[in-house]
Amino acid sequence: MHSSRPLLNQLLSNCDNSARGLRNEALLRLGYETMRRRSELCAFKFEDICQAPSGKPAIRLNFSKTDQFGAGKVLPISQELFGLLEKWKRIVSDEGYILRSISRHGYIGKNLNPASISTILKALQKDLKIDSDEQPLSGHSFRVGAALDLLEDGEPLERIMLKGGWQTDSTAMSYLRNWIV
Repeated sequence: MHSSRPLLNQLLSNCDNSARGLRNEALLRLGYETMRRRSELCAFKFEDICQAPSGKPAIRLNFSKTDQFGAGKVLPISQELFGLLEKWKRIVSDEGYILRSISRHGYIGKNLNPASISTILKALQKDLKIDSDEQPLSGHSFRVGAALDLLEDGEPLERIMLKGGWQTDSTAMSYLRNWIV
C-alpha cells in the first residue's frame, strides 16, 4: 500500500454539500487527521472540539484502546476540519456524537456504529477507478495510511507514534512493516 492521500482526495472530491456528503467528508477528514480506530472515531462528540495549548483547533480523545482509564489526550485538527465540523454541527443542530447514521430517507440518527464505517467507505469507493494493485481504503486505513504518509513526508517515528497512539516503536514498526510493500 502506498500513500492514502491521493485516494483520500479522490473520495473527498466525491462528497457533496448534502447532509450525507458533509457527514462523509467529516468521517474521512477526522479519520485521516486523527489516525483513530473506528470505535474512537464514533466516540467523538461535538463537545470534544477544543483548542490546543497552541491556540489551534483540536479534538479531545477521551478514551482509547491504549488509554483504558480515560486520561484522554488532545489531538490537533486542521482549520479546514474545524470549519467543516462547525458546518456539520449546524445541520445536526445539537450536541452529542459527531458521526451519525443517515437513513435512506435522510433522517439523521444520534450516532454511528463503528461497523458502518467500512460500509460507508466501500460505498464511497464503489465508483472510483482504483488500480488493481491498490488496496481499497478500509476503516483501518486511516491509521496506517496517515502514518505511511507522515513517514514518506520525513516525519520522525516518535511523532508518528505519538499521533497514532502507539506505545512502543516495535509495535509501530511491525504495524507499518505489514503495510509497506
